[in-house]
Order: sequence, then structure tokens, then C-alpha cells
Amino acid sequence: MTEKLDELWFDRLRSVSGHVDESLWLQDHIRIAHEERERFIDNEIENPLFTYRKESEINVVPQKIDELRVEISKSDAHVIVAELYDKKLSNEVIRNALIEASLHANDEEFFAHSVALHGKPRKRFFSYVAMRVKQLCEVYEDQYPNEVKRLLKVVSKIATNDIDIDVSVLPPVNTDGVPVESIDEVIKVFKDTLERLEINEWSLVIDNSSLRTRFSVDPFKKLVLLPNQEQLMSRASKLTNVQLEALAEHEVGVHARRAHEAINSPLKILKIGLDSYLPGEEGLAGYVQQQIEGADEFYGFDRYLAACLAVGVDGTPRDFRAVFSLMTDYYTLKFKEDAVVNKAPFRAAWDVCVRIFRGTTGQTAGCIYTKDIVYMEGNIGIWNLLSEKPHVFESLFVGKFNPLLNRHVRSLQTLEILKEW
Repeated sequence: MTEKLDELWFDRLRSVSGHVDESLWLQDHIRIAHEERERFIDNEIENPLFTYRKESEINVVPQKIDELRVEISKSDAHVIVAELYDKKLSNEVIRNALIEASLHANDEEFFAHSVALHGKPRKRFFSYVAMRVKQLCEVYEDQYPNEVKRLLKVVSKIATNDIDIDVSVLPPVNTDGVPVESIDEVIKVFKDTLERLEINEWSLVIDNSSLRTRFSVDPFKKLVLLPNQEQLMSRASKLTNVQLEALAEHEVGVHARRAHEAINSPLKILKIGLDSYLPGEEGLAGYVQQQIEGADEFYGFDRYLAACLAVGVDGTPRDFRAVFSLMTDYYTLKFKEDAVVNKAPFRAAWDVCVRIFRGTTGQTAGCIYTKDIVYMEGNIGIWNLLSEKPHVFESLFVGKFNPLLNRHVRSLQTLEILKEW
């Protein structure tokens, strides 16, 4: 059995930190009344009000985290291990403060903590997004003149003449799929993927307690969460067998596999993730999904656009209503291009706005949960990395680290966990 470099500290870390990812916490605790949504759609209110269940324990004690940080710093732990734990524990303090800010409806403080954890949209990526939106507008300016005019009013201000992001690296969209009709089909594909990768201790759980239509994992409980039959059938875009296989590779082949492979690592913290591991994790998950189903855009593009509009990368911070209106315009054009006929643009705009404004009251312009920017930034980064270094692909599965962060790579090389790079 591999000797663990952090044997003394991993369980202590788990005991003093939250046992749930903050995005899962927000998802489980957010409350938006159905009537609130309907009144918003009918223009009876300016912005929907988000509320959050307050009876749950956050389960993080900042004082205990600080005490553990001091204890590790004074121990004889390997200096790299001590640094990795210190940064992870520092993030746990910020994560706790973020949830506290959400519970106290302090949107500005919530946004500041979110930026500290996940960063904020960057002009380099918004320039790429603006260029792609301009290209879309050029195609549909005659058919949808009003939508195009409103979108161009925003993106035309952004310089797009010096962009180093190339969408042509993406594989073509696979259109051979047939619709998935049963949750039993979903279970079989996900079960087969778990068995193929020899991930035996994870379980599949059908979520009958919520309106879940998405697939996700809970790395803390080693669960793969699936929608139930009703929610599977109510998905706005019908899931195909090709997309199902791609999703299984995303959720199990990356998220579950990286946690599972870390069991054999000398560093236990790789099971739950180093600090700032998400861009690499989600970028890789999007990458393997794209290998199967293809893509015409980098993963998380629409979320990045919505986040940029909200925080005001163009100079104008926007509230829920303003972002919703522009995203409705965007989806009107995009759905036409993609021949999407069974989903209303306003519904897609509502979904993406709820996603980026979750954690806030939904009332404050410019204040969002910035986690969703990691998907596109990470996806672009992984494509660039593997274009330059295809030989490192298998090394990305030693655990949950960010291969786009030189600090992580150097640390794991020093510990001889990453051997080829």
C-alpha cells in the first residue's frame, strides 16, 4: 500500500471543513417560488427574489481551520504538502464566508468571496465570446433585426482583432444519435462506464426528491446523481444515446475517475481536490465529452457570455432582468442556428440566469456566483494543453488537481506524483 504523505492531516481537513461543495449547497438551498418566476416572465416584477433555507448547519468553524493551519505549519510535514493544505484550508474559510454572505443576503460580499474562489470574467475570453456573437449576428441580421441590434450594441464595443482562441480545434458535432426513452437506458450506460473503469465503490442514485434534469456527482458521498424518469422526459432538449455516452464519460470518466484514481496516490487530498482545481477538472470533463458528441463551441460558452454581461466586462454591470433580456436575444439566434425547436429561448435564458445569480438575492446588478466561468476557460485551456502535450493525457487522472496551474504541476512533480509532463 502506498504510504500517504498527508496521512495525519487528511481526516483533520475533512473534519474542520464543509462536507459539501458550495455550489451543491446553493443548489440545495435556493428557493424561487413558481409564482415569482411567472410574475417575472409576465413582466410584473423587475427581478425575481431568491431566498435560501437557513435551518441547515454550514458545518465549518473558521477558528478550527486556523488552528489546523498553524499546527500543520509547525509540523514536520513535507513543505509542499504543508503549502497545498494551507491553500486548501484558506479556501475553506472563504467558502464558509461566501455561504454566510448568501444567508445574510449580502450580495456585494458574496460576489467578492466568489471572485476570491473562482476569479471573474476576463477580457481575453470576452473578446472571443464577442467575436462569436458578432459572427452569429451577421448571419441573422435580416431575420432577427431587433435581437441583433440589441446584442451588437454590447459586443460591438469589444475589440476582437487580436484573438488567440481557435474554435476549429473542436471535433464536428455527432448527429447520429437516437433519443433516449427510459431511465433504464441511462442507468445501464452509467453502470457500464463505472464497471469499465473499475470504479466499484461509487453508487448511482436516481433523484426523486427534486426537479433535477441534469447529471452530476457528489465526490464527498461517492454518488452519481441521475434525474428520474419524469425529469428525464421533461428535459427541454431530448437526450440522445450519443449524448448519454458523452455525459457518462464526463461525470464518471472524469469526475468520479479522478477521485477514484487518487486512492492509489501518496496524497489523499487529491481525492477531493487541491485548491483551485475546478478549471482543470471541468475543462477536462468538457474535453472528453466533446470527443464523443463533438461540439461547435467551447464548453460553457453561454454561461461565460451571461457572466460577462452581468459583471459588466463591457463597462455596464447588469441585473437579472438585463442579462435575461440579452440572453433571450442570444438564444433566439443560437436556437435558430442549431435547429432547436422544442425549447423556448426565454426558458434557456431563465435557466442560465438562475445559475449565475444563485447565491445572491437576484436583485443586485453586477453581483453573481462566478464559478461558471471555469467551464469555458478550463475547456479552452485543456484543448491548448493537449494540443501541445498529448502525451500527458493519462497523467491528468492521478487525482483532482489543475493541470493548467503551474503551481500544481510543479508541486506534484516535486512529490513524484506527476512523472511525465
